[in-house]
Amino acid sequence: MYQPIPIAVIGVAFRLPGGANNLENLEHLLNNGGSGFVPVPEDRWNRDGFYATQQNAKGGIPSKHGYFLQQDISHFDARFFQVSRQEAATIDPKQRILLQTTYEALENAGIPMERVRGSKTSVYVSTFTYDYERMGFRDMQVLSGFHTTSVGPAILANRLSYFFDLKGPSFTLDTGCVS
Repeated sequence: MYQPIPIAVIGVAFRLPGGANNLENLEHLLNNGGSGFVPVPEDRWNRDGFYATQQNAKGGIPSKHGYFLQQDISHFDARFFQVSRQEAATIDPKQRILLQTTYEALENAGIPMERVRGSKTSVYVSTFTYDYERMGFRDMQVLSGFHTTSVGPAILANRLSYFFDLKGPSFTLDTGCVS
């Protein structure tokens, strides 16, 4: 008979729409009926220019609203995470946020980084969408030499394993809409 293996969540960190970037903010958002559903921020794209009422309109988006992080995703302590300035200028926000939230989750659990360094800790990351990677291919003349390691989705788990010096399996899985 199958016996499930017990697992315990010992630390958490995340970035969610609606300003829910910690448990207190998430609880406040949920308790007050918030959802994080907002008009497309003006610095993302022209919501009126891309709006299309027809579902299949090429280049159109059938909504002027969505779920967006409120933080400035360009804020990243590259030096702390041992990322060069040149690479930090091109690194996908997914990698930045993943490094930050992993560090915060360890901090939340009361586990110093030194305690996990060299351990047989495994890293499993699910991912979806390649928008940042594809934006880099718009102009091949200015494509960064860091493009593969800065935006390639396969590198997500490896980036964590490398920075935290984790010796267990390191695996990134494209999970489609599930991530």
